[in-house]
Amino acid sequence: MNNRQLLTHLENHGVAEGRQFSPLVDLNFYRTNSSDLKNYTNDSLFNHLKYYGIDEGRQFSPDFDSNYYRSNNKDLANHNNKQLLQHYQNYGINEGRSASTYFSAGLYRSANADLAGLKGIQLLNHFKLHGINEGRTASFYFDFNYYRSNNKDLANYGNNQLFQHFERYGINEGRKASPYFDAGYYKLANPDLAGFKGIQLLNHYDKYGQYEGRQGATESAGNTLSTARKLTVGSSYSSVIEHVGLSNPNDYYRFDLAKTSNVNIQNFGFSKNISSRLLNSNGQLVKSLNSQQYNSDKSTAGTATNSISLDPGTYYLNIQPQAGNTAYQFYINATTPQPPSEMPMSLANQLFVSREMARLNELMGSMAMDRGLAMKSLV
Repeated sequence: MNNRQLLTHLENHGVAEGRQFSPLVDLNFYRTNSSDLKNYTNDSLFNHLKYYGIDEGRQFSPDFDSNYYRSNNKDLANHNNKQLLQHYQNYGINEGRSASTYFSAGLYRSANADLAGLKGIQLLNHFKLHGINEGRTASFYFDFNYYRSNNKDLANYGNNQLFQHFERYGINEGRKASPYFDAGYYKLANPDLAGFKGIQLLNHYDKYGQYEGRQGATESAGNTLSTARKLTVGSSYSSVIEHVGLSNPNDYYRFDLAKTSNVNIQNFGFSKNISSRLLNSNGQLVKSLNSQQYNSDKSTAGTATNSISLDPGTYYLNIQPQAGNTAYQFYINATTPQPPSEMPMSLANQLFVSREMARLNELMGSMAMDRGLAMKSLV
C-alpha cells in the first residue's frame, strides 16, 4: 500500500481494529488511564483524544506526559498541551528531550552499542518495534527481568506483556520494576508524600527527590569489598542510580576484565558531589575519579568523565558522599583498543581517546536533557 492507501485503511479499519499507528499513541493505555472512557470503542477513543483528550492533558501514551514535558523544559512553560505535543513531535524527540519516565533516548542509545547511529524518533520506533520484545533497557525505572522476578503472577509473561502491564497497571499498583525505584518504599520513607501514588511518586523522585537526597529504594550496592555488587561491563554502557549518605557512607561495585581494556566511567552526584575511587582486587587505590555535580536547574559543576587503560583482573568502584545524603549515578563501559598497525601507538591511543571522549560528551548532553537530566499529526 502507498501512504494514501495506508491512511485510508487506518481511518476505515485500523483504528477500529486497534492496530498501532504511532509510537506516541496507545488507545488501550488511554482507556486504562481515563476511567470515564472505559466503555468507549477504539473509534470513539480516537475521536475523543483528537478533539478533547490532548487539550485536557490526558495521558494517551506511556512515552508522552504533557505535565512531565512542561515541568522538565522551562523554555516550554507557557505552551499549552497541544503545543507541547507538537513541539515534542517536531523538535523535542530529535533534540534528545525526554517526555516521560518510561523512555530515555539517551539511555537507550548508550545501553545498546548497535544503536549508536540512531537518534530521536528512530530510537523510539526501534524500542517499540524491537526493543521491548528483546528486553532492552530504555528507562532507569523499568527492568524486564527484575519486574518478572519480583512479581510471581507475571512469571510467564513475555516482554511486551510485561511492559504493557507495568505502564497500565503495575506502576499505580506500586509494583517493583527496578532496583533503583520502589514506589512502596519511597512512599513509606517520605510521609509528606502520603497522598501520592504510583506514577506520581515516580515523577516526584525523578524531578525532585533525587536532588533532595531522598532514597528511591532499598540499597542494591554492597557496603564492603566482599559484598560489592557485581557489574557486567562491556562495550555498551551500564548505568547505576544509587544513594549514599551519613548512614550509608560506602557503596562498592565489582567488575572483571578478561583482557586489557579502555574503561570509561562517568560519575554524577545529584545536587551534591560524590567521591569516587577505582580500586584493585586487593582494595588498593588505582585512581581517584572525577565526578560532576548535577543540579535540578540543569547546571553542573566539575567533570564527570574518566578514561583509563586497565590490565585484566578484578576491580572495584567505591562511592562516598562528600556533603551528606545524595543520590548518584554512573555509567561504565569497557572497550578493547585496536589501533591500526601502521600508526604509532601513541597517536593511535590519542585517536581512540578522542573518539571515546566525543562519545561520552554526546552521552552527557543527551542524558542531561533526558534527565530534565515523527508524527506531524495524531496519525
